[in-house]
Amino acid sequence: MKVLILHASAGAGHQRAAEAIAEAIRARHPGVEPVVRDVLEFTSRVFRTGYAKGYLNLVRRAPELWGYLYANADRHSQTPLRRRMRAAFNKLNTRSFEGFFRELGPDAVVCTHFMPLQIVAAMIAEGRTAVPLHCVVTDFAVHSLWLERHASAYHVATHEAQRFLVRQGCASDSVHVSGIPVAPAFAGPDRGDTVKRELGLDLSLPTALLLSGGFGVGPTVELVRSFAGSPARMQLLVVAGRNPRLQARLQEAAAALSHPVRVFGFVDTIEQLMDAADFVITKPGGLTTSEALARGRPLILIDPIPGQEQRNSDYLLEQGAAVRLHEPADAPEKLRRLVEDPPRVERLRANARRISRPEAAFAIAERVVCRP
Repeated sequence: MKVLILHASAGAGHQRAAEAIAEAIRARHPGVEPVVRDVLEFTSRVFRTGYAKGYLNLVRRAPELWGYLYANADRHSQTPLRRRMRAAFNKLNTRSFEGFFRELGPDAVVCTHFMPLQIVAAMIAEGRTAVPLHCVVTDFAVHSLWLERHASAYHVATHEAQRFLVRQGCASDSVHVSGIPVAPAFAGPDRGDTVKRELGLDLSLPTALLLSGGFGVGPTVELVRSFAGSPARMQLLVVAGRNPRLQARLQEAAAALSHPVRVFGFVDTIEQLMDAADFVITKPGGLTTSEALARGRPLILIDPIPGQEQRNSDYLLEQGAAVRLHEPADAPEKLRRLVEDPPRVERLRANARRISRPEAAFAIAERVVCRP
């Protein structure tokens, strides 16, 4: 059996979700071959660069415009004209995909981004394949671009997302509240103090993990600089992602602090840093926050992108698993107040564990393989 797992490299979370499902399949079903591919590999270099970098540049430089486009698409993406235009656009720009698809001959397809979902759904609609098509939504809410009536099953993060899809006409037994798939390592034991010792951290100091996403987006430098002159007893782990320029700026900012700071580039074992952290300061991406929830770490959310990240933030705050940081300069004081209020921290941890789904990748893998 071959399972084709498709994502699009617009943001890092879609790829991490795809890889998590593939890893879960290999662990539980060794006779099944998962094949992970970025659908943008089948487009021209110009299109691929424009699609991925265009999104990142927009959310960095004009987040309000992105929020408008997100809301507009959510309202109007399912009109017949827009569906036809989208199908034609996808077909024109991914001409080599169908040849790859036929040569591979997958027994099931899993999509962690709406673009490949739309492409495979169009192939099903036109009778060019009858493969079971699984949709994995990588945020806590569902944007209407994910709606495809030819999807065999949906895997979502919350019961609210499930109800939304059922209201849109999806069969209730085809929508599964699995959670957002995180790496299978997150379903393993929390190694807390052991990892702190391995990293050479001070066990007597609280540890804050500052994240900027896989592509290094967010006010991470400002967060580090906010600790200059702060009396807060804290040590910092800072991740720059795939952004060497950001990493250099973070190292420069860290050198000016009296607090212990470790700066990392891209990390493919993020679960270890989560284990070492007492608090996680991050933008509210679906994958990153799901990883923190899986470890029961209190979340401090900053700078949500209007649209999907704002919805994620609303959900996490509503569930009592996160607090909001509005200004980077307030980070030391926010952390100090949390450290001095252990009952509040324990409530945050308990709520994070309550809504976490560390086994999500395994649950999705099981349904894809055993009930395609």
